Amino acid sequence: MFAVLSIFLLALVSLAFAQGTPGTISEPAPYTVVAPGGVFNFSYNVHADYCKSSYAFAVYVVTESPVSMSPADQFMSGYYFGRYEAENYPAVPYPQNPAPPNLTMPNFDLPQGGFGGGNEASNSTFWVMVLEEWDDCEGTIGRKIAMAANPVIYNATTSS
Repeated sequence: MFAVLSIFLLALVSLAFAQGTPGTISEPAPYTVVAPGGVFNFSYNVHADYCKSSYAFAVYVVTESPVSMSPADQFMSGYYFGRYEAENYPAVPYPQNPAPPNLTMPNFDLPQGGFGGGNEASNSTFWVMVLEEWDDCEGTIGRKIAMAANPVIYNATTSS
């Protein structure tokens, strides 16, 4: 009996590691080198478990890390990839817009166009960032919002 229980617990732990910790970015791995216009793998582990449900998540690449929680100081620049869903019950049993397995890094060596979009960048550390809306059995006023970010090296082999 003990051997069967041990194998079952080991299988559960292995499954949890294979799926990733909720609220984490599995890919790209921290400090992955990404070229301008380069395609990179993307995988995010939503908050979905017993009594947890993910509603949607938005993916960005940001060019600065947050410096303060004061509203006047809180700003980042970057690029919005999109808003996605992952299958999980009961919030999203049938996702209408699942995340793609790959994303394409914008080419910040070229002006992005539009008002204020003319700066260029290379040899920089950027962050692939996810903002996820989720909830659990505890309840909240509105939905919970989680942030995850992995640094990536943009247009270089090491960050400056």
